[in-house]
Amino acid sequence: MALVFPDSQGPNAKPGQPDIVSLPETGNDGKTVPDSAAEQNARVSPREVVKLDDTHAVMLTETVPLDDQGQPMDGHVSGAWLGAYFFEQGPEGWKLASRNDAVDYLGFMGNLGTTKVERIAPQRFGLTITNGSCWQGYCGQWLSVYGLEAGAVRTLVPSIALSATNEGADEACEKVLKSQKPEEPPRGECYDIGGTPAFAPGADDTTPGELRIVFKGERTSGAKARRVDTVDTTLVYAWRNGAYVLTEGKNPVPSF
Repeated sequence: MALVFPDSQGPNAKPGQPDIVSLPETGNDGKTVPDSAAEQNARVSPREVVKLDDTHAVMLTETVPLDDQGQPMDGHVSGAWLGAYFFEQGPEGWKLASRNDAVDYLGFMGNLGTTKVERIAPQRFGLTITNGSCWQGYCGQWLSVYGLEAGAVRTLVPSIALSATNEGADEACEKVLKSQKPEEPPRGECYDIGGTPAFAPGADDTTPGELRIVFKGERTSGAKARRVDTVDTTLVYAWRNGAYVLTEGKNPVPSF
């Protein structure tokens, strides 16, 4: 962090000194506005450091912009920026080679979610980010996958619906899904479904294999949504032209 932000993270940094990053604006649709990047104050926290090979490494960060009063912008609908800082090792040690303050914007409450480094091939690494939240008893989670390379972080799978439940939105759903009889029938379909991702090795050291997501849970169907069906299905994403492509299965997670 001191190599990237010497003024705020170095040995002579002042307490409370913000980090300065270049971030684009986001529109009402959640997408970044082209050519809108500008320097601004933010709170940058390291999430992962990955040594890609003997001479290359990347530090992945969570960046939350600060408002005019120096407070983090971390409301419910506010996510965080994924940052990537690339290092090369030479005769004098590790040096910052390039940076991308704003790889992607995702998450809630000023938090990216749960980050995890995965080996998607014997000599290739990926980053998974799982984030989620609840809205009036409806809860969901989403999974994004990124490829880590020397000098670049690429999106391999954008925002897969990973889980959803509405037990908190309808008390009858909680009882029905537990095979109990509610006083009143559910107002609609009930569901509690979650997925677990796993990466398989590919044909060689640098080619990723399949990404499989196993979904399990329950959902209701039939008259008055009283019949409970078991969910047990698998999505298969194959490696095609440098990204994961869905080749088998249908995501059982309902939208809300």
